[in-house]
Amino acid sequence: MRKTFVVAFVALLVAGVGGYLGFTAFVAHLARSHVDAVLANLKAGGVDAQAGTVSYDVIAGRFELHDLSLSAPGQGTLKIASFVADGVERPSPTRIFAHDVAIEGIAFDGPLPLAPAVEASYRAPRIELAAVEIPATEPAPGTPWQVAMDVFEKVTTDRVSIPGSTVRTTSGTGDQRIETEVMHGAATFEMLKDGRFARASVAPSRFTVGGAPRYAGSGSVGDILAEEVDLSALLILLDPERREAATQFRTLYGAVTVAGYDIAAGDGLKQSWERLELRDVAIRPSAIPAEELFALGRQMQALAARGEKLPPADAARLMEALASIYDGGLRVGSATFEGLRGAMPDGGTATLATLKAGPFDEGRLDTLTLEKLKGTEPGGAPFRLDRLAVGGLRPGAALTLAAQITHEPDALLEWPASLFGLVGTIELDGAEGPTGSGEPVSIDRLALSWTGEPDALPTRLSASLRMTGPTGAVDPNQSAFALVPGQVGRASIAADIGAAWNEAAGTATLDPFYVEVSDAFSVTAKLSLSEVDDSVFSTEPDEAMAGIGHVNLAGLDITVTDSGLYQEKLDDAAKEQGMSADDIRQLIAGFADLLLAQAVTDRPELGPAVQAFVDFVQHPGSTLALRITPRAGPLPMLAIVEALTGADALGIVDELNVEVIGKN
Repeated sequence: MRKTFVVAFVALLVAGVGGYLGFTAFVAHLARSHVDAVLANLKAGGVDAQAGTVSYDVIAGRFELHDLSLSAPGQGTLKIASFVADGVERPSPTRIFAHDVAIEGIAFDGPLPLAPAVEASYRAPRIELAAVEIPATEPAPGTPWQVAMDVFEKVTTDRVSIPGSTVRTTSGTGDQRIETEVMHGAATFEMLKDGRFARASVAPSRFTVGGAPRYAGSGSVGDILAEEVDLSALLILLDPERREAATQFRTLYGAVTVAGYDIAAGDGLKQSWERLELRDVAIRPSAIPAEELFALGRQMQALAARGEKLPPADAARLMEALASIYDGGLRVGSATFEGLRGAMPDGGTATLATLKAGPFDEGRLDTLTLEKLKGTEPGGAPFRLDRLAVGGLRPGAALTLAAQITHEPDALLEWPASLFGLVGTIELDGAEGPTGSGEPVSIDRLALSWTGEPDALPTRLSASLRMTGPTGAVDPNQSAFALVPGQVGRASIAADIGAAWNEAAGTATLDPFYVEVSDAFSVTAKLSLSEVDDSVFSTEPDEAMAGIGHVNLAGLDITVTDSGLYQEKLDDAAKEQGMSADDIRQLIAGFADLLLAQAVTDRPELGPAVQAFVDFVQHPGSTLALRITPRAGPLPMLAIVEALTGADALGIVDELNVEVIGKN
């Protein structure tokens, strides 16, 4: 009984409390000889283990162990001044019970188990356990972590209390060095069974950040409450065999709430949240490449000590490893952040009512929503955003793409379809912000969505925009300036675009296509394509490009309405040339007539379309509506694009029929 008692209790300390603190060792055996034997076994396993006095009062049911020290290469050193258990009894042949356990003088120094690139120092004056029950049999042999987890998952306790503790960490060197100190409030863990705590709480804590001057700051964290806390799910990551066998999701936290958080940096940055909440956080250990991440962490630590960074190839490996966690190793029911307030060093301010995210599963975040963001820019100009919602966000895919670009810098330029796999929808409502002209730009609504296979062109796409803004905000040197009505101070823009693939018919349609600029113009169009098979939407770039090469034009209907822009540009040209606007208009119409005359001579059927175009040029404020179809046989879209971008753009007219479908 004595031997098993110490094994189980110290394993509980290291695995249960140590899961919270980050320790990596255990001690066993009640009698001095038994303790020495266990320490010898630990030494044989590469652990430097030492212990002071050991005593056990059978009558009083009191066990004491003093001056315990455990140290393992690459895992740090754990020291315990005293370990005292009272009320020890044996309620059954297979279990041992202790009413109270007190552990004093806990000190740990070394790398964090799950972040080996971070050196940590932990101090806790006292840890108390109540109503502890442990197995009477010895744990199975193995590494310290394996033994600790084996015992931890078989121990029960009503409560673990840590009245106060301090954690200090350091990472990086030089201007990348970060030092933190966290002074935890009283922590309590309740009802441990099967490696899970039913509830946990941490009283308000304070922290400071130092190291490089740019990281300096301090802050606090409010009360933390958690339910269904499974520490063993995290500890499994330290055991390669059990990690690979754990193919099902394990819930780390059923729910976690934080009653406020604030930080103030030395450079003037301030940020605070009123409330944070996470629900249903789970991991699938087998999908987390823990050994590779630990190895990269140690490599980063060694490089940082020399003032170096990870080579690009290893940085890509790190991104790919993190991507695998997002894609198959992490699941989150929901995350909610409420009541953000922030101030920037340059004088800008911001508040945010809520940030909500979730659910996140199989690498996809269903929705990320920001509501009621508002603030001021450094100069005092206000901005606001009523709502922003992003759907189908795939952070793992973004990391994978970043890793690919590390290997192939031009990969995205050669095949940008990968971008469509990073997000599925974007919706923005009620946004307003300052411009260089001093007048605000307002977006009533922006909506984008698409569907399709990741890394492929979307099979369905839609976009909608409603916005207004100052015309003076457009740079006169930009080509877009030609489409801006300068006679008004503000203009409205409306746009609706939709495209879809009909797999059964082998067609694709761009409909609607509608763009309107107030007091300027509007354009509506419908584009129909044929010979569009599934190869166009392949995830293989070569196959997709081959499929695109077979896509043909079926027809294009386009309608252009002048709403004042043409007359304005005529007036501007007249002033520059010292001519009347009517003379400028007639000159343009005559040039168009001359340019297209040969086409009419060769193909008289184009006469009505050419005349409609000339009439449109001659009459500002009119409408031109045309239908364009292939003249004979299939007409590949790539051929049209090549012609329009070539030296003889009008040569493509020989391949087209052009009809008038409306009147001026």
